[in-house]
Amino acid sequence: MLKVLDLIFMIHTKDHGHPHVTVYRGNPSNHDAFAKVRLDVLQVIELQGFNTSAENVILRIVSKNQTEWLEVWNETRETK
Repeated sequence: MLKVLDLIFMIHTKDHGHPHVTVYRGNPSNHDAFAKVRLDVLQVIELQGFNTSAENVILRIVSKNQTEWLEVWNETRETK
């Protein structure tokens, strides 16, 4: 988990589908905005409640952490 400003970036270890990070504004269980960003191709695959400016900030942060988070995603899948 990484917290930057009011954004929380999480890789859910039991999640499935393409490698991705989930982003929340607010508490993950009670958030007012939500996004999923693919890690293998750096693409927003789901976006609710964020404006374009926030989406760009999210993409910059994911881009900076993409390699590390993709490794974490793959490691959590290998241990299952």
